[in-house]
Amino acid sequence: MKSSLSVLLAAVTAALFATIAAAYPLAGPGKDPGSHPMDCAKAKDKARCESLNKDIEACKDKTGDDWRDCMHRPAPAAKFAPPKTRDCGTARNKERCEAHNSALEACKDSSTRVEHRKCMTGQLLPARAPNKS
Repeated sequence: MKSSLSVLLAAVTAALFATIAAAYPLAGPGKDPGSHPMDCAKAKDKARCESLNKDIEACKDKTGDDWRDCMHRPAPAAKFAPPKTRDCGTARNKERCEAHNSALEACKDSSTRVEHRKCMTGQLLPARAPNKS
């Protein structure tokens, strides 16, 4: 009687584990978190979003370290169009407006926003007068 009870208990335990294992889906290459394409309509930088979606599509068959290596490529910087010069005829401070326009002209070859900001800062800082205290 004890042997039949232990066999019955073993069978129930095996059936329970088989049912639990069947309830959980297997994780495949397309089921990784974060591997789904994003909606670029609301993205701030649409070019970067589209580039990431292309990388996600290219790396969808890889898993683990291969997926991380495939995804961690530097994204291309968005194209940057420098701002246009201002009309200084109606400006309150014409000297400052003209200094800004000359700095824009000097920095028109900057390819990214960061480069443009650094260039503009370098061009405008020497032109500012020190505060009188």
